[in-house]
Amino acid sequence: MSELREQADPPVRLIGFWGSPENRALPNPADFADPAWDEPERQWVADYLEHGQVAASWMGSSRCRLCSRVNGSRDLTDGRYLWPEGLAHYVLGHGVRLPAEFLDHIERRSRALEDLERDDSWWRRATGPT
Repeated sequence: MSELREQADPPVRLIGFWGSPENRALPNPADFADPAWDEPERQWVADYLEHGQVAASWMGSSRCRLCSRVNGSRDLTDGRYLWPEGLAHYVLGHGVRLPAEFLDHIERRSRALEDLERDDSWWRRATGPT
């Protein structure tokens, strides 16, 4: 007899969590700065980051590691990646270019959403609260 086992989702991948004087194990955002990065692409990436789902909220706010701006107190996710709320600020304000693997993920996800087959039949039959 075989046992049915619920398969766990793979862990979310962290991105955009930066090192500090207290924790130098994480990357430095300055190492990712690309001032020549195309502005429309930066805006597109920042928009994606700003529209993640809230995964966690924290009691205190984070500050930008490059300019000390208050940068949010939440973690956001798309179900595959998890990032701090202020990551969009690094992209727009400092030209921090995220790894190509993440940019490819955004592209694939955006394309998949645009290509969704839409079915409105159940909605047409809706009659309101029951």
